Amino acid sequence: MSKKQKQHKTTVPGNSMAVKVLGTSREDLAYALKTWKRKVKSSGVLEKVKDNKTYEKPSVIRRAQLISARYLQHVKDLHRN
Repeated sequence: MSKKQKQHKTTVPGNSMAVKVLGTSREDLAYALKTWKRKVKSSGVLEKVKDNKTYEKPSVIRRAQLISARYLQHVKDLHRN
């Protein structure tokens, strides 16, 4: 089975938070676990779960985004000169 076929079979239609990993034998367990961890990390599922533990007002989220954007712009301006 090629990588493209495996990737296609790991998608879970209708559930954006789901990650499915294929494995056929006990030897594939380590590979499947490593693949699962990589997919969970790259999909950002854990970050979403951690963010949803506490409620933040939209104004607080926007303020944090503005502060980080200002800081990044300041750093870029310093490196540009």
